[in-house]
Amino acid sequence: MINILALSEDSARLAQIVHLIGECGDDRTTRVTRASGTPSLLGERGDSLDAFDVLIVDALSLQDAQLAVVERLHREHGRLTCLLLIPDASPETLIAAMRAGFRDVLNWPLDARQFGDALQRAQSQSAQGSARETRFLSFISCKGGAGTSFIAANVAHAIAHLPQKKRVLLIDLNQQFADAAFLVSDETPPSTLPQICAQIERMDTAFFDTSLMHVSDTFHILAGAGDPVKAGEIKEDRLEWILGVASPQYDFVLFDLGLTLNRLSMIALDRSDQIHIVLQASMPHVRAGRRLQEILCSLGYAQDQMRLILNRYTRHGERARAALESVLGMSAYQVIPDDADTVTDAMNQGLPVAKIARGSGVSRSLQTLAENIGARTAKPGRGQAKGDSLFGRLLGRQTPPKLEPL
Repeated sequence: MINILALSEDSARLAQIVHLIGECGDDRTTRVTRASGTPSLLGERGDSLDAFDVLIVDALSLQDAQLAVVERLHREHGRLTCLLLIPDASPETLIAAMRAGFRDVLNWPLDARQFGDALQRAQSQSAQGSARETRFLSFISCKGGAGTSFIAANVAHAIAHLPQKKRVLLIDLNQQFADAAFLVSDETPPSTLPQICAQIERMDTAFFDTSLMHVSDTFHILAGAGDPVKAGEIKEDRLEWILGVASPQYDFVLFDLGLTLNRLSMIALDRSDQIHIVLQASMPHVRAGRRLQEILCSLGYAQDQMRLILNRYTRHGERARAALESVLGMSAYQVIPDDADTVTDAMNQGLPVAKIARGSGVSRSLQTLAENIGARTAKPGRGQAKGDSLFGRLLGRQTPPKLEPL
């Protein structure tokens, strides 16, 4: 996996760069993080640049490229391969940029073939020292009370405690009173996502680590806003930066998305290898589930990325289950039985269900789901069209679709 950081002060050019990276690369082996600003912005963020393999700087002039800053960054982060995109790619510019540590200098507007060749060279140089491969999974529903947060938190805990000892990060992006952290711990999170975003200039490995809830050595949680107003203040570029810096430290990153589809949840979905749709076997969930599936498909996510999770299942739900699987065109990936007493007891104590009732049907089902997720080593191809960025798919749309309860 190659982690690319694209930096520009021009949002339109930045979107075009990300689009071309998608056209030239393989989204199963390439991950892109956008940042708005100049190289001096990166110098303020400590060792967080260690998370990236390739830095692409888009500048209108050598002065804007801040060669002295780039030279220092290249010296401090030796494995970082730097590319410069600039309107003036004269021999003088090329020499000055190379002295500062840039490996390639490309003229703007970009030639797709030349850009692809430069990316290939950068990736070849970075491949040997690239970070671990991180798998992303999203958990989403279309109706309140489906149990999405409970499943996401407990599956994350179960994956982290598989024999392989995988490192797992759960990010709570639920926009409505996020509480995933309290489902597996009785401690108060040291910080929340909006609080970290407000201090993004302090972002380095140590600051990020102290902001997380450490449920165990291998399972950490980035707590959600807990306040819909605060959740609405999170900026997309800051969330992207946090994901870019944090993800190389983990084997799995899980998102609890709750109900709402917006620009933040789409950043998570764009990175996700699997999208777990949590529903119940009831006719209201059949209608709402179909609507959610249609919205996801319209945004470019492939149906083979989606996994149907049936929660709170009883033997009386057979007819609704058959209807749900028929309407969605997929079989249930995992069925979690209804056991209100066990689930309530776990939530009231703030403990993973595996710790209080390991032999229960709920715990066994969640363990099976975690094992199935952990056993998959090959990453499936993304359904999203190559180079089709979040902003490209939202072009011309004032607000992204939002799921309302039926």
